[in-house]
Amino acid sequence: MNTHRRIFIVSLGLSLSILVGTIYLLNRSPPGFSLDKICSTLEPSRRWAIGKLSEAEREEICKIFCQDFNYLGSGEECIAFLSADGKYVLKFFRTRNLTPKNWLKLIPLPGLEQYKFKKIEKRMQRHQELFSSYKMAYEDLREETGLVYIHLNKTKNLHSKVRLFDRMRRCHKINLDDYEFIVQKKAQLVSDRITAQMQKGDRDGALESLSILLKHVVKQCKKGYIDRDVEINPNYGFVGDQVIHFDVGRVVRDEAAQNPSYYQREILRIGEKLEEWLKVQYPELLPGLEELIDNMTDPSFS
Repeated sequence: MNTHRRIFIVSLGLSLSILVGTIYLLNRSPPGFSLDKICSTLEPSRRWAIGKLSEAEREEICKIFCQDFNYLGSGEECIAFLSADGKYVLKFFRTRNLTPKNWLKLIPLPGLEQYKFKKIEKRMQRHQELFSSYKMAYEDLREETGLVYIHLNKTKNLHSKVRLFDRMRRCHKINLDDYEFIVQKKAQLVSDRITAQMQKGDRDGALESLSILLKHVVKQCKKGYIDRDVEINPNYGFVGDQVIHFDVGRVVRDEAAQNPSYYQREILRIGEKLEEWLKVQYPELLPGLEELIDNMTDPSFS
């Protein structure tokens, strides 16, 4: 390869790198919360439609939306706000993480076309999986997940506006018709629940909480649903004395879960995660947990 040709190829590569980098920086959201992080170009689909709300359900939703919502936290797929009364969480989808980047579609990437298409396909697939999980959970596991309402399509008839306060206490007033979101009961993390009970010296109460959690897992499996996420603490919590599975983004339908051998294995899996935490925090609870697991994984258990 002659010198001129080598210089041309290097220059072309540098130019493309600078161009892609510039477009990427221009498309990045500013740090902190901003509305563009929850805005989307997603088109409404009948696949994500839900049944008409009853009058009681509509009244409940309206009362919830009359409150202010304060920034609670964010993850890879959602940004959450807590209602002023502390009872509900309003979760908006990070839809920009679920749709292909415009610059990725437009910029030619010589030799990397397969990579580009994989990135686009992965985002589209995750959008389908995530919305499917929330739709199934709302229709079949509303009690088990604490879901109050889901809004996976933009609409024109919700007629509800809310005030969101970010972590800097800046106010963002939005029309909920224009966004994809869910409303869910606020849950206390399993670890926080056990910690609070143990600090009060309530060992029996802590063991009862662990029992309720394991029974909840069995109940969900018997309905034919499993969670592909391996974590426990970020997924389950308590609303009063009831467990809810509040992170349902990876819940899928699987008829095999209704088989006793399956949900007994699930008890063992979750029990192992709980044991890892208790060994460090509250080893005195380990014998009680082991007894619970032994009783629930007995072949005669149904």
